Amino acid sequence: MRRRLFCTLLLTGAWACATQPPPQIAGEKEIIRDWVRAYEEELPGDSVQVFRPDGSVTLPPSRFRMAYKFVRGGTCEWLFLSPDDNHRFKPGTWAIEPGAEPRLRITAEGTTTTFRIVELSSSVLRLVPR
Repeated sequence: MRRRLFCTLLLTGAWACATQPPPQIAGEKEIIRDWVRAYEEELPGDSVQVFRPDGSVTLPPSRFRMAYKFVRGGTCEWLFLSPDDNHRFKPGTWAIEPGAEPRLRITAEGTTTTFRIVELSSSVLRLVPR
């Protein structure tokens, strides 16, 4: 009897996981801010990149910390790591592609980079490069 109950719960749980809707992301307004990469919060071996709103948390000094500035209307700036350590922002465009796995597309200097959005809220942006 216990085994039957366990198997039933296991199958029901697996079915429930398979039929859950995709993770919800906040609206476009949540991405419109300055984001800095908080790689200290990333798990070793995991491909998820963690970004926090600029100034929302205290991060230790770093030689280079990736940053994006997303602006309403689809324009953005991203921090460029120059070989001579002259870090500066370069212009680009961004768009969110909705779907079962929402994606963030950033285009700069003729190159498009796509990320799967794992989480987007007013306090965190979690991305997986594609």
